Amino acid sequence: VWQPLLWVLLVSIFAAWSAQNAEKLGVSQRRWNKWLLKIEPVEALLRLVMSFLLVFRLGRSAQRYWEARQKAGALIEVCRVIASTACAHMVFGDDLRRIEHRMHWPKAPPSTEEKDEVWMSTTCSPASAICRWVVVFPIAAKNYLRSEGGDPKELDGLLSTGEVEELFQAPNQCLYVLDTMRGLAASWAAKAVHNGACAEVVAQVFGALTRQIDLLTGTFGGMERINNTPLPFVYVSHLRTSLTVYLTLVPIVFAPIWLWATPPLTLIVAWALLGIEAA
Repeated sequence: VWQPLLWVLLVSIFAAWSAQNAEKLGVSQRRWNKWLLKIEPVEALLRLVMSFLLVFRLGRSAQRYWEARQKAGALIEVCRVIASTACAHMVFGDDLRRIEHRMHWPKAPPSTEEKDEVWMSTTCSPASAICRWVVVFPIAAKNYLRSEGGDPKELDGLLSTGEVEELFQAPNQCLYVLDTMRGLAASWAAKAVHNGACAEVVAQVFGALTRQIDLLTGTFGGMERINNTPLPFVYVSHLRTSLTVYLTLVPIVFAPIWLWATPPLTLIVAWALLGIEAA
């Protein structure tokens, strides 16, 4: 944006000076005005063409933003479904006590322990482990889409130090989190059946979790596609070139009217149009 703006500023300054000092350039004022009359239709035609190109560009930007927002909303929804499914069906031990406490709120059930244990995904129940990795997934998606390694402080209280290191070393953090959640769900299903749980119920819960993890994979894939698929270079280059030509003509055509107000007014117009182009 800054390079075209600098060019437009230089042209506008020269145009404003030329409009008042045409005779110093060896051109009579009458001849200068006749030449401007021939340029005005060209500027008007280019203005019409640029309006169509910029409307299309703005529409594509809005469409990409809206699609990305839909994927982000679906990501939040699926994460909540996975967490609620895990808390409802994959609980035992301390997790059951916490659910009993929630069901009897605000009256807490009797407890012999004074303080809850600090859980990590390697030592806690399957439900807590799934919920922890569900919280980690949006952070991993942000790191991948922004090409960042990640900040360990964002994962404080969620993962152990070793898990954080393995996550940050993964080529694709999102796929690592998804594979981990699939592994936790499969491990829970196998242990539940081995411990005598109803195989049909376990299969239904495992199938529901697998489908939701598949949906989570799809939301991440959609955001990845948007992030890695810019507009075609040919179109971007064509629009930028056309816009530069049009902005070059604007100060030349309007300098006899605007005089030394041409540079600031042209910069405002250029900033508005180039901002749309860069969206």
